[in-house]
Amino acid sequence: MYEIVICDDTESDLIQLKMAVEKSSNYDMASMNIHSFNSGLSFLEDMKENTDLILIDMQMQLMSGFETVVELRKKNQTAVVCFCSAVVTPQTEHFEVSPYRYILKNEDKDKIARTIDDLLIEMKRRKQQKTIEVVSDGKATMIPVNNILYIEKAKHGCHIVLSESSPIKSEDGKIVSREKLSVLGEELKEEGFAVPHSSYLVNIKRITSVSNDEIMMEGDVRISVSRSCKENFHHEFSKFFGKKYRRG
Repeated sequence: MYEIVICDDTESDLIQLKMAVEKSSNYDMASMNIHSFNSGLSFLEDMKENTDLILIDMQMQLMSGFETVVELRKKNQTAVVCFCSAVVTPQTEHFEVSPYRYILKNEDKDKIARTIDDLLIEMKRRKQQKTIEVVSDGKATMIPVNNILYIEKAKHGCHIVLSESSPIKSEDGKIVSREKLSVLGEELKEEGFAVPHSSYLVNIKRITSVSNDEIMMEGDVRISVSRSCKENFHHEFSKFFGKKYRRG
């Protein structure tokens, strides 16, 4: 089942968003549950870690939509997040929780409907998340792509560094793979990964800040952007976020 959450402290907006989701051609009542909440606090008290999609008002009393999603992200890194507002536009800090879309409540109904279509499609895509098979010491492990923080070139293959929230654990947070970095790069190029340096392949979704010559990953990991990779890396980074945050 897909678990969809709608959180808004204005009852009429809550109802309209729910109706808009149910009208989508990508909505399936038999396989999707919709849960409604009138505050971020009530959602967090009842939060299911398997939430797949959340449409949340940015301006709510006691706890804002952004503050609510910050708490959600501590347990759930894969949920599709859509901020909704009548007046607030995206701010730099909002990118920290990786929202997929923004809905302006006064937008044309057809534009909102198209955005909801996109959200449901992305929700389904993430539910069927890609995994890669890694062979280490004769043992094969299936790793969900979203759990990878970055991959580092090693002498006889590479080291796959996992995020702190990954359900797959290793003693030092790394999984040794005999696959070459270039091979995994080819496999992951459509999954939001990019090359900032010839020795690294990074998960763009796990980047917390970026400058011309350096990126910061979750866990305060710093990785240099080399001169030879700079142009292509920044192009891939901009393309990824441009695709995610386009409207309409």
